[in-house]
Amino acid sequence: MGAGPTAVYALDALQRQGLPYRVTLLEAGGQPGQGIPFNAQHNGAHLLANIAGFELPSVGETLNAWAMRQTPQRQATLGLAGMAHDERAFFPRMALGAYYADQLAQAMAPDAGPCIVSLHCHAEVHDIVARPDGVRVLWTQSDAPGAERHAADFDAVIVASGYGKPDVGERLAGATARDSKGRQVAVLGSSLSAIDAAVELAVRHGQFHEAADGTLQYAMERPFSVTFLSRHGLLPEADFWVPEQAPPLRHCTPLALASAVRGEEGDLDRAFALFARELAQADPAYAAAMALDTADADSFADRHFARRMAADPFAHARANLAQARASHAQARPSPWRHAILRMHEAFATIVPALAPGDLARFVRGLRRVFVDNYAAVPHLSVERLLALHDAGVLTVQRIASGQSVTRAPDAGGKAGCWAIAGAGSTGHFDDVIDARGQAPLGLEDFPFPTLRLHLCAQALAQDRDWHEGLAPAQGHVLDPEDPALARIHVLSLPFLLHRHPFIQGLTESAAMARACVAALGRRARAASPSSGSAREDIHAALDWLDRTEPIYLGRDVLMVARGERDEQAPPTT
Repeated sequence: MGAGPTAVYALDALQRQGLPYRVTLLEAGGQPGQGIPFNAQHNGAHLLANIAGFELPSVGETLNAWAMRQTPQRQATLGLAGMAHDERAFFPRMALGAYYADQLAQAMAPDAGPCIVSLHCHAEVHDIVARPDGVRVLWTQSDAPGAERHAADFDAVIVASGYGKPDVGERLAGATARDSKGRQVAVLGSSLSAIDAAVELAVRHGQFHEAADGTLQYAMERPFSVTFLSRHGLLPEADFWVPEQAPPLRHCTPLALASAVRGEEGDLDRAFALFARELAQADPAYAAAMALDTADADSFADRHFARRMAADPFAHARANLAQARASHAQARPSPWRHAILRMHEAFATIVPALAPGDLARFVRGLRRVFVDNYAAVPHLSVERLLALHDAGVLTVQRIASGQSVTRAPDAGGKAGCWAIAGAGSTGHFDDVIDARGQAPLGLEDFPFPTLRLHLCAQALAQDRDWHEGLAPAQGHVLDPEDPALARIHVLSLPFLLHRHPFIQGLTESAAMARACVAALGRRARAASPSSGSAREDIHAALDWLDRTEPIYLGRDVLMVARGERDEQAPPTT
């Protein structure tokens, strides 16, 4: 389910695994391979991704190799002119979407591997029914006459629907800004998504240009203003240089962290001691400035952000951009930043096992530091923010605890302007754009009713909170002990975020997809009959499942796999 980047990585791994699967891709949209955040419908060439070419896990070829073999005309259309060869360049989002679309087409080719692949676009999945003998999927082909309804049985299902809810594309900050009619616009958040919204508004109301001294400037043609509304009033920092091969951690290793976690409250304190030891050795000057020897898991984040919060956000952004450029020019990382970047990957291995109290403390404190550090943005994005601020267009306003953004009715009772409500609040806006990113979703939001009931019943029996979403087992299997749920792999990010707060990037999408396919391979091999060729048995099963006939149920036609269960029919695998 889904045919975005995660599904592309999964299909590539299936083809490389060498088993002759029959793979069906069900894509709700009409642009397979691209994914919602990277498709051309919601992005222009001015909206940048925040992952460099050398960081992006390759599919059939690397991102830069693909970019360099595109025609000059296509490079220009995708915003790649002059940077296709640069492995540290940040490409436009739509260029990444085009890359994944091309890799999907290659992975579906008849000579790509042993898998037989079919793709259904505009296929809206309504339900998933998990049974011990297989999984039934029901969907509507919305672009067919009468919106044909289908049902089919599968041995396994990978839910790779990305953002979980079908309308998320319409809520992306850049796409929302494109439709904004207001002149005074507030943007909730200040991350790269907020920058997308500001840049989208800027190119509609004026243009960026390079001044004689080489600085980026903005010329406004139609008056408008943008205000970032942020709880902490911070702007993201600029991308700093990191080596392609990072040195190993010495103290805060996954093994050491695993030894510190005992499944009880207080595990976070033992993990933080390893974090502090690693950070102090990596950058003694930073450790002294933070008084790291007296910090704990609850106070460290406030110390880390204190100086930045006390400064003017644009003054800090200007100074930080200069530091980041020097880092790249000298090919030298910032020691404390690089240490924190490497440690977030180690911490990701233990966060799912933290006790509830420790998890809440982690989210309030250390998680903020990790996310801010790895969410560094392209230098051009920071330049654009500074240009908009210098032109009098962009400001940042901190929203205090107890304040909120509400919409008041006008004199006629219709929806009026937006305002900040609460003590000491100021500011009125014609429009508000939510750029806070994807929030974790719980089981109550899972969009497939039968499977949702199955999961909620299981959570109730295990005394688990529905709001916590999902915590799949190895290979992202819902439950390896349940014969039905063992057939379903969930890679849909919103439902995993509660226990896996660092899985929002393409690197994690690739890792999840490959782990899922490895689990499928283990299951397929374990299910293969002990005698005869496994490959022949699977081919025979697929040939048997090929015999289909329509079943008429009232006015609806369901196409289901069906066969006569005689002694000659092999078991499905």
